[in-house]
Order: sequence, then structure tokens, then C-alpha cells
Amino acid sequence: MKLNKKEFLKSELGTAMQECVKAWDYWLEIRRRNNSEAVRKGLDWCQAQWVVLQIAIKQFYGIEYHFSRTEEYYGVCTEDETDWLFKVER
Repeated sequence: MKLNKKEFLKSELGTAMQECVKAWDYWLEIRRRNNSEAVRKGLDWCQAQWVVLQIAIKQFYGIEYHFSRTEEYYGVCTEDETDWLFKVER
């Protein structure tokens, strides 16, 4: 099955992925100031959700996407960052 990125991102799975990655970025930013148990739980939840989403994409579309994050952006892309599913500029 070929991945139509625009349609995928509108789907329930695509929306869940975007929300997960946004939350993961948020918790990573919070961790800089406060590494409390609540923050660690938030990060653990995001990572667990991400693993499930990553497996689903690979199973359905044969593409292994990764979470990428820098000071300038965050998003989901292939390991070599040549194919972005989505990218959020800061």
C-alpha cells in the first residue's frame, strides 16, 4: 500500500501520531527544567505510544519513520531525514 501523506495525517492514526509527537516534544522541553516523576511518566507514555505507531506505519506501508527533534524543529522522518512525514518548525 502506498502512503498518501496528506490523507494519512488526516486519519485517526495520523492524528494520533501528530498528537503523540507534539506531546513528546513538550515533555522533553519540560524535562530541561523539571525532571520529576510526572515528567518521566509523560515521557514514558509518549515513547510507548510512539513505538506502537511506528510499528503500525511499518506494517501498513513498509516505511520506518523516526522521531526527530532539534532546537529548530521536530517531526517524523526516515532515519536519514530525506523523507519527512511531517515537520514542525519552531
